[in-house]
Amino acid sequence: MIRERAEIWSHGDPARGEELARGVAEERAAGRQAEITALFLRTLGKKLGYGHPLSEKGEELRFTWTPEAETRLADVPEFCRELTRWRVEWTAHKLDLGTTITPHEMEVKYELWGRVSHAIQEREREGLPWTDQAVDRFSRIPEFVRGQVLEAIEGNARTLGATEVDDAMVDLVIERWITTGDFHEGLYGFK
Repeated sequence: MIRERAEIWSHGDPARGEELARGVAEERAAGRQAEITALFLRTLGKKLGYGHPLSEKGEELRFTWTPEAETRLADVPEFCRELTRWRVEWTAHKLDLGTTITPHEMEVKYELWGRVSHAIQEREREGLPWTDQAVDRFSRIPEFVRGQVLEAIEGNARTLGATEVDDAMVDLVIERWITTGDFHEGLYGFK
């Protein structure tokens, strides 16, 4: 099923789609000792949502990006550019903003992310200590997604038994995102 989903993935190169689908399936199954079955993959596709190769939603919608929007998207770090594209498109669909993506539609999504990010940062939580280098890297993350990134990095660190966040932990989380396209860890266990 992974290869089939990757071949009909509407958001890019089928080889990349297969890599993302295989990576997220193996990672999610290992965390729960689950067998990777067709049902597991369909359920995971629903959780991951629009844009991810395992999601059937990507086949349903087609968007056109203006040159200005593509230029703005190019400013997003490469490892999270796909996610940004998926999420902007899904927001445009959900809010009935049309199928042409301009900087305006991008800003709508960024503002929604900002609300969530600020809510995460404002709630009481016991954070892990961060090394100076990791703090420096974190300070370069756009404000509107810092809360989600904070939650994902610290959640991974705790799961792996780390007592602080350092450059190696930040690199590990980024590598997981690159391998799996699974940016929703905060929704599924990191609170």
